[in-house]
Amino acid sequence: QPHSVAFSTFPKLCNRGICLVPEHFVSPKGALCGGAFVGPRCQDPNPCLSTPCKNAGTCHVVDRGGVADYACSCPLGFSGPLCLTPLDNACLTNPCRNGGTCDLLTLTEYKCRCPPGWSGKSCQQADPCASNPCANGGQCLPFEASYICHCPPSFHGPTCRQDVNECGQNPGLCRHGGTCHNEVGSYRCVCRATHTGPNCERPYVPCSPSPCQNGGTCRPTGDVTHECACLPGFTGQNCEENIDDCPGNNCKNGGACVDGVNTYNCRCPPEWTGQYCTEDVDECQLMPNACQNGGTCHNTHGGYNCVCVNGWTGEDCSENIDDCASAACFHGATCHDRVASFYCECPHGRTGLLCHLNDACISNPCNEGSNCDTNPVNGKAICTCPSGYTGPACSQDVDECSLGANPCEHAGKCINTLGSFECQCLQGYTGPRCEIDVNECVSNPCQNDATCLDQIGEFQCICMPGLVMGVPGAATPDSSCARPSRGPGYTGMHCEVDIDECDPDPCHYGSCKDGVATFTCLCRPGYTGHHCETNINECSSQPCRHGGTCQDRDNAYLCFCLKGTTGGRPGVWQVGGRWVGWARELTATCHPFRTQLRDQPGRLCQQPL
Repeated sequence: QPHSVAFSTFPKLCNRGICLVPEHFVSPKGALCGGAFVGPRCQDPNPCLSTPCKNAGTCHVVDRGGVADYACSCPLGFSGPLCLTPLDNACLTNPCRNGGTCDLLTLTEYKCRCPPGWSGKSCQQADPCASNPCANGGQCLPFEASYICHCPPSFHGPTCRQDVNECGQNPGLCRHGGTCHNEVGSYRCVCRATHTGPNCERPYVPCSPSPCQNGGTCRPTGDVTHECACLPGFTGQNCEENIDDCPGNNCKNGGACVDGVNTYNCRCPPEWTGQYCTEDVDECQLMPNACQNGGTCHNTHGGYNCVCVNGWTGEDCSENIDDCASAACFHGATCHDRVASFYCECPHGRTGLLCHLNDACISNPCNEGSNCDTNPVNGKAICTCPSGYTGPACSQDVDECSLGANPCEHAGKCINTLGSFECQCLQGYTGPRCEIDVNECVSNPCQNDATCLDQIGEFQCICMPGLVMGVPGAATPDSSCARPSRGPGYTGMHCEVDIDECDPDPCHYGSCKDGVATFTCLCRPGYTGHHCETNINECSSQPCRHGGTCQDRDNAYLCFCLKGTTGGRPGVWQVGGRWVGWARELTATCHPFRTQLRDQPGRLCQQPL
């Protein structure tokens, strides 16, 4: 018979756990420890608090000769004491694409959990229906790169979001004077007092339709009253309540009772089946992968056992046996456990499968820059030579210049060097293989805005032409109207020499002043034009008056006055009965004189009074 238990707290005895003392015992019998301690008296620290099991392994506290220790139950795909050793499985190659998560079913089978928007075995197929674009119960059908929504009768539109107005489509839905009210996804008829039904199609009669639920029978008791006769298992005014049949159920082996209609069912744990959970389940048949890594499953009453293949252990053969416990690695090598085997990590100077051979690479038998590998069977050195060397120890130089075609481009000369070669390039080329054409224009050798033309090994400067006003032989007296034309401006290899446009002298009656790509003529008095080629006609303004005749001169004019007139200033005289005046200031005119020349020398050729 169960006995009552008294609970007391002994902080010193149970490390603040709860000590359980049965009534008929004087000394403590057991304890309920907190999470930090384990043991009969909570005397040992909990070894699982440090979470030693990695990769989602489960830590279990075990007793090893009175000492609290732990053991790890590793998930599928990992093994070892701490679940650190990955097993060769289908998820190692990352088969799930587009952010999918790989879940192992067995070591060789997997299932991808795809993110929203992707589907398929490897999440490789875009799912246009992943966002559930069809509303109100519409069915999404993928179509090419998009989708089509198949809407229920009460909705329409591209995404089934538009409500169908049944009252507008069919005004006669509600019969016998009923009023139709449209609702989202449906409609509702408000019937007159004389009729009932979804569409007001039936006269109102008590029990027609029957308000009794769950198969109850309705009986009218008046014009507007009724009563319901319920089926077994139901109760209430309208038989709406289900009677709970679970009290006193016969579910065994931890089965849970689920109420039904006038009956009940037993929901069994995984190990049991049958009406009352009394029949054993054959887990080996229901779970083909109950035993992992090739283990054989044997069914037992209320459970199953696994017989593991070599290299595996544990309840489901998921734990890799530590083969390093009996390993034979030599000379201080480090053993790494594998599935039914082990690997020896050799110290410096040792090699071989068991680190039992001397490492031949310790003596550096390979030339500098080479890679030395040791043969794991015989321990001899294997030299891998870099480019430019050959031979067992990579000590022989390779003459690249004698191997086939010339490695130097554009007729460059190949010169062999130790481990490599050099190219002696012709003028105009550079680069390790003379493959680059030297651009002599990079330094901008051409001056005065000249254009540099790059050539092989040299350059050419195309000088900018200058501007000259007018064209020789086409000058006009009005030089301001002459248009400039292209002419020489600079010369020389770098266009650094300014061309002297004054050589030969282009100015006819003036002096030439050289400029940059041009020149300027400084004309003598009495001449004009871009080249000083035009003599100014001082007679054009008709300076000689009273019938005097004007004769043009260099920077002057000559008036031949009629008899009886004079020039009116010194330097005027009479020739052949007429007065002649020489006017350098271009102001002499002929006008009547008043006195004789000898009387007034300053007023010549004036007409007498």
